[in-house]
Amino acid sequence: MKNVSLFALVIMAGCSFKKNPMVNQTHKGHEELYTVPNAPKITETENIKRIVIAATNDVEAHYSPHHVTFKDEHNPGTQQMSIGGAEAMSAYFKILREQYKNVLLVDSGDIFSAKSEIKEVQNFYEKNKYDAHTVGLNDFNLKLPKGITSSAQLFKEYARDSSVPVLLSNLYEVKTARGVEWKGTQPYLLKNISGVKVGIIGLIPDDIVSMTPVDNRLALYVENMLTNTLRQARLLRSLGAEIIVVLTHQGINCGHEMAQESKLPLQKVNFEPTDPNACELNSALGTYLQRLPPHLIDVVVGGRNHEKMANYVNGNIVLGNFEQGKSMVYAEFFVDIKSKTVLKDRTIVHQPVMFCHEFFKKTNDCFTQDPSVDHARRIPAKFLGKDLGLIKAPDSVTNAEQLQSINFAQALIELDADIAFTPPTSKSSQLIVLQVPGKLLLNALEEDYNNSSFKNWYPSPYTQEKDGLHLMLKGETIDPDEFYSVLTDLEGMHVHRALSQALFHANSKAKTGHSWTSFETADTVKTRMAAQAR
Repeated sequence: MKNVSLFALVIMAGCSFKKNPMVNQTHKGHEELYTVPNAPKITETENIKRIVIAATNDVEAHYSPHHVTFKDEHNPGTQQMSIGGAEAMSAYFKILREQYKNVLLVDSGDIFSAKSEIKEVQNFYEKNKYDAHTVGLNDFNLKLPKGITSSAQLFKEYARDSSVPVLLSNLYEVKTARGVEWKGTQPYLLKNISGVKVGIIGLIPDDIVSMTPVDNRLALYVENMLTNTLRQARLLRSLGAEIIVVLTHQGINCGHEMAQESKLPLQKVNFEPTDPNACELNSALGTYLQRLPPHLIDVVVGGRNHEKMANYVNGNIVLGNFEQGKSMVYAEFFVDIKSKTVLKDRTIVHQPVMFCHEFFKKTNDCFTQDPSVDHARRIPAKFLGKDLGLIKAPDSVTNAEQLQSINFAQALIELDADIAFTPPTSKSSQLIVLQVPGKLLLNALEEDYNNSSFKNWYPSPYTQEKDGLHLMLKGETIDPDEFYSVLTDLEGMHVHRALSQALFHANSKAKTGHSWTSFETADTVKTRMAAQAR
């Protein structure tokens, strides 16, 4: 019993997420819940290599950002936050590779959507240099594009021109009684990453047969997942694989019981990967994991249930994400090059990382479901110690050399303004904050929209709905009788008729501040603002 307890403590020490993860498991208040803003520690030596397995699932060709709306206790009305999108995903992947070097990036299925085009999906996985991917339940259940008669034809056409291998380890053609041998598909993949061999298997879930139209899988046969894993994993081990990854579009519920008992949102629980009671084992994936022989594989990337998975089940790590490209999940493995073994006690399992565009200043996170947090004050998002560069200045100012990288999100926070106006002629004149009546601001915004000058306003107040164009700030319709703080510079004020009029309004208050260039070039300002952001 003592040995078991000691083993558990060793594993727990190696598999932590935060210094005190339980702090976040509260009804109110959290910090860095789905983010890793700080640089990783250097823990490699000459004989020990760190390999990072990173994964997405259920992206479903959702390459546009999600504009999440929410409320909190500190601000009236509805607010909005952008999460995900192809640009954000690429930025996170880039930093992940820069900081860790030895990264394997995979996807466990549901790569298509009903509206996606084959080339669009291919471009996403190729551009982001995925090492491998497979297909999922919805990929079999799609309404097939015109001219495509079956899922087999869809997968064939996709894989044929894809530079990223499509792993279909347990999918067979009835006609040949052999595993599919379509161009671009493989039964497994063996990658050499800095001297470490990583084997990857892509499994079609067993229940595909009962959950898909027969016409979509005509002439295809799915071999039992466990049977196929035993064969493929043993082959990969014989070929020298030190780490084996299984991709399969199935999920396992983790943290549900804890959420019920503690009356917490599910998103705030499941922080201890080694908790033996965290996951419900009576699912298809739970059964599969329990039946696997010890040490046969190392990590399973699942999906479908659109929930976070970052747990050990029967000694195997299970990873999974939220839906439609909102997050990625990863684990760090340390391999002894001499003995060719994974140092299990040093493995680190990370919670899913949201593809945040910006953080709430109070939490260093973009988790929106905690109403106790003041969500109005924000800072640009960071990942592994680096700025993501997702909050950009309007296109109108990029022609001035001094303004190419202005961070308007920080400028608005620093000078306590609601919105900024910057004309193309802006260079380095002094900033000013005007108190503009809503009626005048509405007229200015409507006029600029009609004149195609809408890009000069940040953050954009223009929201296109089915019933027409709405002018909103911080999720609320602009009130003609209220006053709003508009950040601009002296040049901007003079060239814009409505802002010039604001100076002559009885209730107008103007105050001078920094210059646009000071936010970008003065080291003292940057240092001070960085300190305030912490």
